[in-house]
Amino acid sequence: MLSLRRTALVALAAAAFGVALAFTPACGTDPVGVESCQKIEKVRCESAPACNIPLRRPVHNGDSAEADVAACIRYYDDQCLHGLALARDPGPQIVDACVNAIINGDCGIVAEPQRYPECAFLAPSDADAAADAEPDTLPTFGDPDATPQ
Repeated sequence: MLSLRRTALVALAAAAFGVALAFTPACGTDPVGVESCQKIEKVRCESAPACNIPLRRPVHNGDSAEADVAACIRYYDDQCLHGLALARDPGPQIVDACVNAIINGDCGIVAEPQRYPECAFLAPSDADAAADAEPDTLPTFGDPDATPQ
């Protein structure tokens, strides 16, 4: 009798756990705009040396500008796997306009593209900013007022 009661109790606990698990929200695995992010960050990494924007971080081997740029690209290739902080990918035309603005623009857009109209979609909305109110722990590009060498 005791083992029957114990079996019923275990079955009931398992069922309750299953129901609770079914109603628990899961982490999303659908990042938005991975390729768009990588494309933008690649051109920022490539443009940074001409703007005297230091790329010493992330820490990497090598002390040449080429090694710095390669490390920057590798870093953002990984970081971009989380996607952009957007509900949907902005699409190739908008991303290409942003990339072209970074390539042809001044050093300010290299450092902070989200402040420029062509790349304004990169700035999180007020709702996104409130939801992500954690301090920024990613390496940032240097002084937006830096001048080219």
